[in-house]
Amino acid sequence: MDKRVGLGPQGPDQKTSTDKGVVDLADARVRLRSRPRPSNESLMSELDEVRSLLDQGLSTEAKERLTSLISTARNYPSVLALARCALSVALEQQGHYRDSLASVAMYESPESRLKLDDQTVSYLRVQIGLGYNYNGDHPKAIALLNSTLRDCSESGGANLGHIYAALSRVYRTISEFPIARDYAQRALENFRQNGDWRGLAESYFGVGVADIQEGNYESGLENLEQVLKLIGDRPASYVLGRTYGNMAGACWFLKRPQEGIDYLKKAATDGSALKVKQQSQLEKAENDLKALRKKFDEEEQTRKNDSAHR
Repeated sequence: MDKRVGLGPQGPDQKTSTDKGVVDLADARVRLRSRPRPSNESLMSELDEVRSLLDQGLSTEAKERLTSLISTARNYPSVLALARCALSVALEQQGHYRDSLASVAMYESPESRLKLDDQTVSYLRVQIGLGYNYNGDHPKAIALLNSTLRDCSESGGANLGHIYAALSRVYRTISEFPIARDYAQRALENFRQNGDWRGLAESYFGVGVADIQEGNYESGLENLEQVLKLIGDRPASYVLGRTYGNMAGACWFLKRPQEGIDYLKKAATDGSALKVKQQSQLEKAENDLKALRKKFDEEEQTRKNDSAHR
Protein backbone atom coordinates (compact mmCIF):
# COMPACT_ATOMS: atom_id res chain seq x y z
CA MET A 1 0.00 0.00 0.00
CA ASP A 2 1.30 3.51 -0.90
CA LYS A 3 1.63 5.46 2.34
CA ARG A 4 2.20 8.90 0.74
CA VAL A 5 -0.85 11.06 1.36
CA GLY A 6 -2.54 12.65 -1.65
CA LEU A 7 -0.37 10.97 -4.29
CA GLY A 8 -2.33 7.81 -4.82
CA PRO A 9 -0.87 4.75 -6.45
CA GLN A 10 1.87 5.35 -9.03
CA GLY A 11 2.11 3.46 -12.21
CA PRO A 12 5.41 2.36 -13.76
CA ASP A 13 5.32 5.16 -16.34
CA GLN A 14 4.88 7.97 -13.78
CA LYS A 15 7.89 9.97 -12.48
CA THR A 16 8.31 11.79 -9.20
CA SER A 17 8.87 15.55 -9.20
CA THR A 18 12.52 14.86 -8.33
CA ASP A 19 12.93 12.64 -11.40
CA LYS A 20 11.29 15.30 -13.56
CA GLY A 21 13.65 17.92 -12.20
CA VAL A 22 16.65 15.79 -13.10
CA VAL A 23 15.33 15.28 -16.62
CA ASP A 24 14.76 19.05 -17.05
CA LEU A 25 18.31 19.81 -15.90
CA ALA A 26 19.72 17.27 -18.31
CA ASP A 27 17.68 18.77 -21.13
CA ALA A 28 18.95 22.23 -20.22
CA ARG A 29 22.55 21.03 -20.40
CA VAL A 30 21.94 19.49 -23.80
CA ARG A 31 20.39 22.72 -25.08
CA LEU A 32 23.30 24.72 -23.68
CA ARG A 33 25.87 22.49 -25.38
CA SER A 34 23.98 22.63 -28.67
CA ARG A 35 23.73 26.43 -28.64
CA PRO A 36 26.03 27.91 -31.34
CA ARG A 37 29.13 29.70 -30.04
CA PRO A 38 29.28 33.42 -30.84
CA SER A 39 31.63 34.43 -33.61
CA ASN A 40 34.23 37.15 -33.40
CA GLU A 41 32.21 39.11 -35.99
CA SER A 42 28.98 38.92 -33.99
CA LEU A 43 30.74 40.06 -30.82
CA MET A 44 32.37 42.99 -32.62
CA SER A 45 28.98 43.94 -34.05
CA GLU A 46 27.55 44.00 -30.53
CA LEU A 47 30.48 46.10 -29.38
CA ASP A 48 29.70 48.62 -32.14
CA GLU A 49 26.14 48.86 -30.81
CA VAL A 50 27.54 49.58 -27.33
CA ARG A 51 29.72 52.35 -28.75
CA SER A 52 26.60 53.87 -30.28
CA LEU A 53 24.97 53.85 -26.84
CA LEU A 54 28.01 55.64 -25.41
CA ASP A 55 27.81 58.24 -28.20
CA GLN A 56 24.34 59.01 -26.86
CA GLY A 57 25.46 59.10 -23.22
CA LEU A 58 23.39 55.98 -22.41
CA SER A 59 26.09 54.67 -20.09
CA THR A 60 23.79 52.61 -17.84
CA GLU A 61 22.37 50.66 -20.76
CA ALA A 62 25.87 50.30 -22.19
CA LYS A 63 27.10 48.83 -18.89
CA GLU A 64 24.30 46.26 -18.88
CA ARG A 65 25.14 45.19 -22.42
CA LEU A 66 28.85 45.06 -21.62
CA THR A 67 28.35 42.84 -18.57
CA SER A 68 26.87 40.18 -20.83
CA LEU A 69 29.39 40.81 -23.61
CA ILE A 70 32.39 40.48 -21.28
CA SER A 71 31.08 37.13 -20.05
CA THR A 72 30.45 35.87 -23.58
CA ALA A 73 33.78 37.08 -24.99
CA ARG A 74 36.04 35.37 -22.46
CA ASN A 75 37.45 33.12 -25.22
CA TYR A 76 38.12 36.09 -27.52
CA PRO A 77 40.99 38.07 -25.91
CA SER A 78 40.88 41.12 -28.19
CA VAL A 79 37.10 41.50 -28.02
CA LEU A 80 37.23 41.08 -24.24
CA ALA A 81 39.89 43.78 -23.95
CA LEU A 82 37.93 46.20 -26.16
CA ALA A 83 34.77 45.50 -24.17
CA ARG A 84 36.62 46.39 -20.98
CA CYS A 85 37.79 49.62 -22.64
CA ALA A 86 34.17 50.44 -23.44
CA LEU A 87 33.16 49.65 -19.85
CA SER A 88 35.87 52.03 -18.65
CA VAL A 89 34.43 54.77 -20.89
CA ALA A 90 30.90 54.13 -19.58
CA LEU A 91 32.08 54.43 -15.98
CA GLU A 92 34.05 57.55 -16.89
CA GLN A 93 30.89 59.15 -18.30
CA GLN A 94 29.19 58.49 -14.96
CA GLY A 95 32.04 60.04 -12.98
CA HIS A 96 33.08 56.70 -11.42
CA TYR A 97 36.76 57.29 -12.13
CA ARG A 98 38.23 54.69 -9.76
CA ASP A 99 36.01 51.98 -11.19
CA SER A 100 36.82 53.21 -14.70
CA LEU A 101 40.53 52.67 -14.10
CA ALA A 102 39.96 49.36 -12.31
CA SER A 103 38.08 47.94 -15.29
CA VAL A 104 41.24 48.09 -17.45
CA ALA A 105 44.03 48.09 -14.84
CA MET A 106 44.57 44.32 -15.23
CA TYR A 107 46.09 45.06 -18.66
CA GLU A 108 48.76 47.46 -17.40
CA SER A 109 51.60 44.92 -17.43
CA PRO A 110 53.04 43.93 -20.83
CA GLU A 111 52.61 40.24 -19.98
CA SER A 112 48.83 40.66 -19.74
CA ARG A 113 48.68 41.93 -23.33
CA LEU A 114 50.72 39.23 -25.08
CA LYS A 115 47.71 37.71 -26.89
CA LEU A 116 46.40 41.03 -28.19
CA ASP A 117 46.98 42.80 -31.50
CA ASP A 118 48.86 46.12 -31.63
CA GLN A 119 45.79 48.31 -32.15
CA THR A 120 43.92 46.78 -29.21
CA VAL A 121 47.01 47.17 -27.01
CA SER A 122 47.22 50.85 -27.91
CA TYR A 123 43.52 51.38 -27.08
CA LEU A 124 44.05 49.72 -23.70
CA ARG A 125 47.14 51.76 -22.84
CA VAL A 126 45.37 54.97 -23.82
CA GLN A 127 42.36 54.16 -21.65
CA ILE A 128 44.62 53.26 -18.72
CA GLY A 129 46.39 56.61 -19.16
CA LEU A 130 43.09 58.47 -19.18
CA GLY A 131 42.06 56.51 -16.10
CA TYR A 132 45.08 57.82 -14.21
CA ASN A 133 44.37 61.31 -15.51
CA TYR A 134 40.83 61.41 -14.16
CA ASN A 135 42.05 59.99 -10.85
CA GLY A 136 44.41 62.95 -10.47
CA ASP A 137 47.73 61.27 -11.35
CA HIS A 138 48.50 63.50 -14.32
CA PRO A 139 52.28 62.85 -14.47
CA LYS A 140 51.70 59.10 -14.68
CA ALA A 141 49.00 59.61 -17.32
CA ILE A 142 51.36 61.69 -19.47
CA ALA A 143 54.21 59.22 -19.01
CA LEU A 144 52.02 56.27 -20.03
CA LEU A 145 50.63 58.04 -23.07
CA ASN A 146 54.06 59.22 -24.21
CA SER A 147 55.38 55.68 -23.81
CA THR A 148 52.44 54.38 -25.86
CA LEU A 149 53.06 57.00 -28.54
CA ARG A 150 56.74 56.10 -28.73
CA ASP A 151 56.13 52.34 -28.95
CA CYS A 152 53.35 52.67 -31.56
CA SER A 153 55.41 55.09 -33.65
CA GLU A 154 58.31 52.62 -33.71
CA SER A 155 56.19 49.56 -34.52
CA GLY A 156 53.90 51.29 -37.02
CA GLY A 157 51.16 48.82 -36.15
CA ALA A 158 48.58 51.22 -34.69
CA ASN A 159 46.83 54.45 -35.57
CA LEU A 160 48.24 57.33 -33.52
CA GLY A 161 45.24 59.67 -33.63
CA HIS A 162 43.59 58.40 -30.45
CA ILE A 163 46.89 58.73 -28.55
CA TYR A 164 47.27 62.38 -29.59
CA ALA A 165 43.62 63.01 -28.67
CA ALA A 166 44.15 61.48 -25.23
CA LEU A 167 47.23 63.62 -24.61
CA SER A 168 45.17 66.66 -25.58
CA ARG A 169 42.53 65.71 -22.99
CA VAL A 170 45.15 65.30 -20.26
CA TYR A 171 46.77 68.67 -20.98
CA ARG A 172 43.33 70.32 -21.00
CA THR A 173 42.74 68.84 -17.55
CA ILE A 174 45.85 70.59 -16.18
CA SER A 175 45.06 73.82 -18.10
CA GLU A 176 48.03 73.58 -20.48
CA PHE A 177 45.91 74.73 -23.38
CA PRO A 178 48.60 75.55 -26.00
CA ILE A 179 50.01 72.03 -25.62
CA ALA A 180 46.50 70.57 -25.63
CA ARG A 181 45.70 72.41 -28.85
CA ASP A 182 48.89 71.15 -30.51
CA TYR A 183 48.07 67.52 -29.70
CA ALA A 184 44.46 67.96 -30.82
CA GLN A 185 45.74 69.35 -34.13
CA ARG A 186 48.02 66.35 -34.57
CA ALA A 187 45.11 64.03 -33.84
CA LEU A 188 43.02 65.87 -36.42
CA GLU A 189 45.67 65.44 -39.11
CA ASN A 190 45.94 61.75 -38.29
CA PHE A 191 42.22 61.03 -38.29
CA ARG A 192 41.81 62.80 -41.62
CA GLN A 193 43.77 59.95 -43.18
CA ASN A 194 41.25 57.27 -42.19
CA GLY A 195 38.02 59.28 -41.99
CA ASP A 196 37.09 58.14 -38.46
CA TRP A 197 34.19 60.51 -37.65
CA ARG A 198 34.44 59.93 -33.90
CA GLY A 199 38.14 60.71 -33.93
CA LEU A 200 37.65 63.76 -36.14
CA ALA A 201 34.87 65.07 -33.89
CA GLU A 202 36.98 64.58 -30.75
CA SER A 203 39.91 66.33 -32.42
CA TYR A 204 37.91 69.36 -33.58
CA PHE A 205 36.37 69.50 -30.11
CA GLY A 206 39.84 69.55 -28.54
CA VAL A 207 41.05 72.32 -30.86
CA GLY A 208 37.87 74.34 -30.29
CA VAL A 209 37.97 74.11 -26.50
CA ALA A 210 41.66 75.02 -26.46
CA ASP A 211 40.89 78.04 -28.67
CA ILE A 212 38.19 79.20 -26.28
CA GLN A 213 40.42 78.78 -23.24
CA GLU A 214 43.14 80.83 -24.95
CA GLY A 215 40.66 83.63 -25.74
CA ASN A 216 40.23 82.83 -29.44
CA TYR A 217 36.46 82.61 -29.20
CA GLU A 218 35.53 83.00 -32.86
CA SER A 219 38.04 80.35 -33.89
CA GLY A 220 36.72 78.12 -31.13
CA LEU A 221 33.17 78.45 -32.43
CA GLU A 222 34.31 77.61 -35.96
CA ASN A 223 36.05 74.43 -34.82
CA LEU A 224 33.11 73.36 -32.67
CA GLU A 225 30.83 73.97 -35.66
CA GLN A 226 32.91 71.36 -37.48
CA VAL A 227 32.01 68.88 -34.73
CA LEU A 228 28.32 69.49 -35.42
CA LYS A 229 28.83 68.96 -39.15
CA LEU A 230 30.70 65.70 -38.59
CA ILE A 231 27.97 64.34 -36.34
CA GLY A 232 25.20 65.35 -38.72
CA ASP A 233 22.18 63.09 -38.21
CA ARG A 234 24.10 60.50 -36.18
CA PRO A 235 22.68 59.72 -32.73
CA ALA A 236 25.46 61.28 -30.63
CA SER A 237 23.68 63.36 -28.00
CA TYR A 238 26.54 63.06 -25.49
CA VAL A 239 29.02 64.71 -27.86
CA LEU A 240 26.43 67.26 -29.00
CA GLY A 241 25.65 68.28 -25.42
CA ARG A 242 29.34 68.92 -24.65
CA THR A 243 29.81 70.81 -27.90
CA TYR A 244 26.78 73.09 -27.53
CA GLY A 245 27.71 73.80 -23.91
CA ASN A 246 31.16 75.03 -24.92
CA MET A 247 29.74 77.06 -27.79
CA ALA A 248 27.46 78.77 -25.29
CA GLY A 249 30.49 79.55 -23.16
CA ALA A 250 32.25 81.17 -26.13
CA CYS A 251 29.17 83.32 -26.75
CA TRP A 252 29.26 84.45 -23.13
CA PHE A 253 32.77 85.85 -23.64
CA LEU A 254 31.78 87.36 -27.00
CA LYS A 255 28.86 89.15 -25.26
CA ARG A 256 26.29 87.43 -27.49
CA PRO A 257 23.89 86.23 -24.78
CA GLN A 258 20.92 85.30 -26.96
CA GLU A 259 23.05 83.12 -29.22
CA GLY A 260 24.51 81.49 -26.12
CA ILE A 261 21.05 80.76 -24.72
CA ASP A 262 20.05 79.21 -28.03
CA TYR A 263 23.07 76.88 -27.86
CA LEU A 264 22.20 75.94 -24.29
CA LYS A 265 18.65 75.08 -25.32
CA LYS A 266 20.08 72.77 -27.98
CA ALA A 267 22.42 71.27 -25.40
CA ALA A 268 19.49 70.60 -23.08
CA THR A 269 17.59 68.92 -25.93
CA ASP A 270 20.33 67.01 -27.73
CA GLY A 271 22.13 66.25 -24.50
CA SER A 272 19.08 64.79 -22.79
CA ALA A 273 21.02 61.62 -22.02
CA LEU A 274 23.67 63.51 -20.05
CA LYS A 275 24.04 63.20 -16.31
CA VAL A 276 21.86 65.26 -14.00
CA LYS A 277 24.93 67.13 -12.80
CA GLN A 278 25.74 68.26 -16.32
CA GLN A 279 22.15 69.31 -16.88
CA SER A 280 22.22 71.44 -13.73
CA GLN A 281 25.41 73.08 -14.97
CA LEU A 282 23.68 73.88 -18.25
CA GLU A 283 20.77 75.42 -16.37
CA LYS A 284 23.16 77.55 -14.30
CA ALA A 285 24.96 78.71 -17.44
CA GLU A 286 21.63 79.62 -19.06
CA ASN A 287 20.70 81.71 -16.01
CA ASP A 288 24.09 83.42 -16.14
CA LEU A 289 23.59 84.27 -19.81
CA LYS A 290 20.10 85.62 -19.15
CA ALA A 291 21.55 87.86 -16.44
CA LEU A 292 24.24 88.99 -18.86
CA ARG A 293 21.65 89.84 -21.51
CA LYS A 294 19.72 91.90 -18.94
CA LYS A 295 22.90 93.74 -18.02
CA PHE A 296 23.60 94.51 -21.68
CA ASP A 297 20.07 95.83 -22.16
CA GLU A 298 20.46 98.10 -19.15
CA GLU A 299 23.85 99.37 -20.36
CA GLU A 300 22.43 100.00 -23.82
CA GLN A 301 19.52 101.97 -22.35
CA THR A 302 21.93 104.00 -20.22
CA ARG A 303 24.04 104.78 -23.28
CA LYS A 304 20.96 105.95 -25.20
CA ASN A 305 19.89 108.15 -22.27
CA ASP A 306 23.37 109.70 -22.08
CA SER A 307 23.34 110.41 -25.80
CA ALA A 308 19.94 112.08 -25.51
CA HIS A 309 21.24 114.50 -22.85
CA ARG A 310 24.29 115.59 -24.79
